Amino acid sequence: MLRAHAGRTDRPAGWLSALNEDGIGAALRAVHADVAHSWSLKELAGISHMSRSVFARAFKSHVGIPPLEYLIQWRMNLARDALTRDTMSISELARATGYQSESAFSTAFRRVVGSSPAQFRNQARQQLSSAVSEG
Repeated sequence: MLRAHAGRTDRPAGWLSALNEDGIGAALRAVHADVAHSWSLKELAGISHMSRSVFARAFKSHVGIPPLEYLIQWRMNLARDALTRDTMSISELARATGYQSESAFSTAFRRVVGSSPAQFRNQARQQLSSAVSEG
């Protein structure tokens, strides 16, 4: 249903629209299927059957950001969700999102989110605790 909607609209719809594109969609599906994989621009371009430069331009045109930036954003969205749900340790989450160490993950998380993973998790816990005590 989402693909049909994206195919009918005249306006680009970011990653949703890109899923309809054969090459870009294949790369997005691969990234979403294996977020922990150490993706490279060359590998994603190969999946898309494009050169690296053509792939990078097409991806940015359709999605709005470069492919490796998208990968980082996707990983951090998954990490925020996992930290909010409190389902994994930070080191488990680092591995699950493709980082070789907790330190590398924490550095990337802080750069994207603005706080450390531990601070983010503690804030989410506090918000949940406040919501429960109010409700």
